[in-house]
Formats: sequence, C-alpha cells, structure tokens
Amino acid sequence: MNHATKTLVVALALAAMAGTVQAQALKFSTNGKGSDPDVAAMNAWAEYIEANSGLEVDVFEGSSLVEQGKQGQALARGTIDAAFMSPAWFAEAAPQWEILATPYLLSGPEHICAFRNSEYWDQMVGEVEDAMQLKLLDAAYQGTRTLNLRKKKDVKTPADLAGMSLRVVPSPSNILMGEGLGANPTPVPFSELYLALQTGTVDAQENPLTLIYSQKFYEVTEQIVNTKHKALLQMPAYSSRNWANLSEEEQKVIAEGAAVAMAAYTKDVIDQEASLQEKIEAEGVVFTDPDRDAFRTSVQEKFLNSELAAKWEPGMFEKIANLEIPEECQNLAQD
Repeated sequence: MNHATKTLVVALALAAMAGTVQAQALKFSTNGKGSDPDVAAMNAWAEYIEANSGLEVDVFEGSSLVEQGKQGQALARGTIDAAFMSPAWFAEAAPQWEILATPYLLSGPEHICAFRNSEYWDQMVGEVEDAMQLKLLDAAYQGTRTLNLRKKKDVKTPADLAGMSLRVVPSPSNILMGEGLGANPTPVPFSELYLALQTGTVDAQENPLTLIYSQKFYEVTEQIVNTKHKALLQMPAYSSRNWANLSEEEQKVIAEGAAVAMAAYTKDVIDQEASLQEKIEAEGVVFTDPDRDAFRTSVQEKFLNSELAAKWEPGMFEKIANLEIPEECQNLAQD
C-alpha cells in the first residue's frame, strides 16, 4: 500500500469516526418508569425532536442512568443532555427556587401556568442557568402531593402524625416539609420506596395520585389522607455545555419539543387525577379528608420562619401566591 493510499484510508477512517460521534444519540434521563407521566412526556419530547431534526434521542427511565437528586450535576458536566428537574434541586445553588417548594403556595395547574408566564419565571430561570449551567425550557403541572399511609389512622391535624416516619425526597426543603406535616422526615430513594413501605421502614409517603397508582403503592398502603399539600412543577432542563454544541435550528426544535411535551404532560396529569381516586379506592385504599387549614398553617409557619425564607426576595411569596391567572392559563382541565 503506497503512501497516498494509506493517507486515503486514514482519512476515510477518521471521517467514519467523526460521523459516528455526530450520530451519537442524545441522553435524556428521568426518574419515572413504566406508565408514569414523566416517561410519557419525555418520550413525546424525544419523538418530536427525532421527527423534526436529524438528532436521535435515547430515553433512560427509572433513574437507570442518573440517580434521583444527581441530575443537576450530570447536566452541568454534560454527562446527560436533558432531564426533568424540580425546584428542590436548585435550592443550594439558586436559593430563590426554594420558595416554590413551600407547601400550599401554588394551588394547581392554572397557578403554575400563571407562574410560568410571569416575570418571576424569567428572573428565576436566569438565576438557575447561571448558577448550575443548565437551561430550563418550560414547566408543567406534575400533580399534587398528598399523604399515603402504610396503616390506617385517624388523621385530622399534623399532631396526629407525631412519631410516624414519613419518606421524603432528601433535600432541606423536603425535610422541613415533613416536620411541618407533623412527622419524622426520613429520606429514602424513590427506587427503594415500595420496599420501604412493604417492610415498615417508613410509615408513610407523599406523592401525587399518578405516582401512587403507577408505582402500585396501593399494594403496600391502606390510606390516603387528602392533604393536597403541594402542587408540583416538572421542568425539562438541558445541559448548557451540550446546548452550546447544537445548531440554532436544533436548539429551536428541542425547545419547541419541550413546550409540546409539557403541555401534553399537564393535560395527561389533569385527566388522570380526575379518575384516580376511584381506581385506587377499588384497590382497597381508604381516602379521608383532614383539616387542611391546620396542615397549611403548620407547614407555612415552618417555611416562612426558616433560614430558607431569609434568602427569598422580600414580598415574593405573597406575590407568587396572589398571581392573577391569565386567560391562556384558565380552564386547563377543559382543554
């Protein structure tokens, strides 16, 4: 083989390698699994991207690629391209976001939509992007967290949960929430929660009905106490490091896909919540209504008098709580 031929072979090989690198699929990570709205929305996002660009996307569900709570670090490093994020994961780097972890601040999907369309969203998105090297592309209603007990108990106020271990997501705001609800907050990874309930490692957990049903927690619990203490945001985030490697057209498609997926996510959750109590009751779980005002007072006193609240912009809590619902955010359940 002469020198010219060797040079051509090497050039072709390098071109093939470059093509392989360019064709590498984007990595999207979610904690959800199976029929969770998280998984459905992330798959819809991936499908939109693949249908409207030359990009390919691999979706990793069930925390199989990145464990819960580590998504922010993975995005900053560019280990993954995209993940769903919630306010609790921003608190250390961007303290203002902790305000959205306050129970009973946001009332539901229309209120979340109003926040997404407000000046506070733009302000807080900029803060977290600078601090954590990730881009927040949109927001959806993830459902409303409520209490789920392993054994039946008469629960009317936070005092009735005294001495009970409540599984919480391991973050300062969630531990504070568990205390405000009257229980002993016990961090447990989501992937281990079913077994923790089954074995009695924890006495209770709190999640939206969508997850209680999809994860079959009704098999290892007996009661749902309708505290409805936290309306949740789900936010698609993209690695700033990897975003910079995309073309403007690819960025546009990914952002559009996130908006389409989040609108579908919100509608999916609203539709599911409308029928899930009946389905879960059919599995033998009892629903009871507590004194919700007592729970609201207890947890908000905890938060508003905490070190977390000292880092919030003065008056922001009241302004977000009292946001006017714009026309485009009204009647989402009927859309």
